[in-house]
Amino acid sequence: MSEHRVLLIEHQAYLSIDLGRLCIRRPQQESVFVLPSDIAVLCLHHPAITLTVHTLQTLSQEGAIVLVMDDRHQPLAQVYPLLAPMRQTLRLLQQIKLQQSPWRGIVWQRLVQARLRGEAAVLRSLGKKGALFLERLAEKVQPNDSSQCESQGARHYWKHLLPEGFQRNKQGAIDPLNVRLNFGYAVLRSLIARSLACAGLNGCLGVGHCNQQNPFNLADDFIEPYRFLIEWRVAHQLEVNGQHPFDAHTRKHLAQFMADVLPMPRGDYRLPAAIESTVDSWVQTLDAIHAGRHPSTIMLPEYERWPLTDGGSCG
Repeated sequence: MSEHRVLLIEHQAYLSIDLGRLCIRRPQQESVFVLPSDIAVLCLHHPAITLTVHTLQTLSQEGAIVLVMDDRHQPLAQVYPLLAPMRQTLRLLQQIKLQQSPWRGIVWQRLVQARLRGEAAVLRSLGKKGALFLERLAEKVQPNDSSQCESQGARHYWKHLLPEGFQRNKQGAIDPLNVRLNFGYAVLRSLIARSLACAGLNGCLGVGHCNQQNPFNLADDFIEPYRFLIEWRVAHQLEVNGQHPFDAHTRKHLAQFMADVLPMPRGDYRLPAAIESTVDSWVQTLDAIHAGRHPSTIMLPEYERWPLTDGGSCG
């Protein structure tokens, strides 16, 4: 994809494919055309949106995720592509083998450490207290996070990041802060799920997440190193606008995290490219473990260099 856009449609519309382009028709307005290859996530927020099967086929062929939102602008369903390389069976065997490998616990250790360091980076960027505790806690994480550092860090983090009394709710939340977080996480999760599917990976087989009713366990593993981008924007919006309604303008601003530039071990990447580098390194890790070799490091953001001084992040 060339532009990796999040496209939010929040009014009555009819979506079809016209000469290879996504055509968005709205009553008494000129039609808008978007190249399907430029779309990473299409969010449908209005109950009067109609689209053709041909539209879904074209978007899926181009690797786009389609999110259907409920009346609270929370994710209700998603359509994601099943495009995958011919080595999909090998990937499945590798993932099954990992389930019984000690490397599984080590990988989860690294993801939890990344989560904690991302939380610390957010607190430091916003000038809030508590970052040093999270950085020290990251050093104490054991394989499989046997000491529950992730949950310890979460309690500390939310207490320092958001106003007193805030409680993190994942399902059915109606308060403005949780609604914002859940919306941002849903878009981010969809982008990660897309990259995993296109790499031939089975989303059910997670590393740290193992819910048998969750088809996106692996995406929920790899969202951990990138959650901080959503949380920074939500906290920043709160500082700038207070408890502003979660309207179309606010949703559009929150979705701009897609354009953030992240410091990665091999350079500074926009978010979609950063995620792809993480997924590529994960595939290389599976290859190494399957062959009995010591796996290389998974590519994760370099939190000590974030936010970038050129303003690429946190814009």
